[in-house]
Amino acid sequence: MLTETVAGRTYDYSHSVGRGSQTGMGFSNPVAAAIGKDETVYVVNRGSEGISNVAWNRTGYGARVSQIKLGATAGAEEFIGEFSKYGNGNGEFIWGSGVAIDAQDNLYVVDEWLNRVTVFASDGTYQRDWSTVGSDESGPNGTSGIAIDGEGNLLVTDGRSHTVKKFTSEGKLLSTWGKHGSAEGELDSPWGITVDHEGFIYVADFKNHRVQKFTQDGNFVAAFGSQGTKRGQLSYPNSVAVDPEGDVYVCDWSENGWEQGRVHIFEKDGRFLTSLTGDAQQLSLWAQMTVDANADYGKRRREVSSTEPEWRFAQPTAVMYDAKNSRVVVADTQRSRFQIYDKQATYMVPQLNL
Repeated sequence: MLTETVAGRTYDYSHSVGRGSQTGMGFSNPVAAAIGKDETVYVVNRGSEGISNVAWNRTGYGARVSQIKLGATAGAEEFIGEFSKYGNGNGEFIWGSGVAIDAQDNLYVVDEWLNRVTVFASDGTYQRDWSTVGSDESGPNGTSGIAIDGEGNLLVTDGRSHTVKKFTSEGKLLSTWGKHGSAEGELDSPWGITVDHEGFIYVADFKNHRVQKFTQDGNFVAAFGSQGTKRGQLSYPNSVAVDPEGDVYVCDWSENGWEQGRVHIFEKDGRFLTSLTGDAQQLSLWAQMTVDANADYGKRRREVSSTEPEWRFAQPTAVMYDAKNSRVVVADTQRSRFQIYDKQATYMVPQLNL
């Protein structure tokens, strides 16, 4: 369904951006993205691993941060540049897992393997890095998601210690909350995190199949969703975003297979509204360039009974809300692309009873 109106909101599919690529105009397992002041989108590519007979910190390829513009319509997207690479040196990462941008347009990229935050200027210049694990911590750790609160502090989820940590922008630990469990306020492998305009914190509680809402001090407020594969139910949610009106968007990864992922939309009180399943009926500009350059690609596409499976989300791993342009942006990770939906407040339903 390219256009859907529900409870006074209209979600209108716009276009997709991306293709599979180890460098340049495309992505390699995009897992996180954030929007800068000039509408530049910074995309964390997880990349792949598989180069044999080299040191452990050189086995990956395709890992990088891409700089793009999404464009208002199909064909208007723009590749700007890229920086960083796979590794454990300054300005590098092994398993990139999240990104946030502060008021000065500095980027904070988190690394699940190295458990550190690396800070870049908006042009990709390396600034500094620091560890998210204290010297007194002994348990397993896996830095997952990152968000910035209204005071400029960093909120970082740890999927293996099942906690949320608050740091200053310089890396000083301010507080830690959460523990392993399934009761209210407890977490099991938390991943994505965001902060709404009122200061409430939302955490994608991955293995508890829900999103939890907390105060700034980490006190439980509410939970969204329940486990299942039906509309409005969650199966391994990994990312969450909140728009200025308070609507909550939950990226549902699905099980580790080829089950169709979704983005579920809830009202601020938790009432389910609708689900997006992916609508990329047309190839993106960059993907079409690939097909046009190889006649065999075009032949193979014409031989399939239906391209509909290609339209849908395949393990989406991040959702963000572009408030300036009133649109939902979904990282369709296994498809190495983004799908974009406009949220329209003044959509007019056409009158067909002529």
